[in-house]
This record gives sequence, C-alpha cells and structure tokens, in this order.
Amino acid sequence: MSAPIEFDVTYVPESPVITVRATGLTDTALTVKVTDLDLQQVIFHPKTPLSDVLSGLVNDLAGKAPSIVKDKVTALTPDIPIGKPIGCDIPIGGATVHVRLSSPELAAHGDMLMISGDADVS
Repeated sequence: MSAPIEFDVTYVPESPVITVRATGLTDTALTVKVTDLDLQQVIFHPKTPLSDVLSGLVNDLAGKAPSIVKDKVTALTPDIPIGKPIGCDIPIGGATVHVRLSSPELAAHGDMLMISGDADVS
C-alpha cells in the first residue's frame, strides 16, 4: 500500500485573468491573441503527512510556475468557434427573413470590440 501524496492548490490572484486581443474573424471563428496572464503565485497546501514532508520542495518548484505558464500562454493565437455565422432570422407574416453578416471585419469603437460587414438578406 502506498502513502498518498495530496495537495490543495491555490492561486494568486484566486482566479487568474487572461487578457486577449481579437485579431481575426471568419464566419466560423474568432481568432484571438493572448496578450497577458495575471498569475502571480501557485501555492500547494499539503493534505497528508507525506505531502507535508515534500511541501517545501514542491512549493519551491511551484514558485517557477507563473513565469513558465505565462511564457507558454502569452502570444498563443487560438480560434474560438462561433458555432454558426453571425446573423439572425426574423419572422415576418408567414415567412422568415434570414439576415447574415458577410465579410465580417473587426474594428474598435472606443474601447469596445466592433464587428462590421455587409448584410446578406434572403
């Protein structure tokens, strides 16, 4: 029978924040670039006697985690699936009018993200 090594993990801040910048948009995905990660500290709290013995070493290693994770995450450019093209369906009488955004483009309006493009009505 092996002795368990268990830790509870906490982060500073408690909920790390990832900052992204929108860099591209298609009908199916929004592309973002990770510009910052606010993760200052990772702390391992021992839950068992054996983990208590190892906690010093584990927390010394954990001290390096924020910078390693930040280096790996910053500058990633993931695509976030949209699911379906941007648009809506408007019921009018007994028919439905489909409005879709064609050729979507990203822009800024003040400090907000703005998506514009041509409307395709069918």
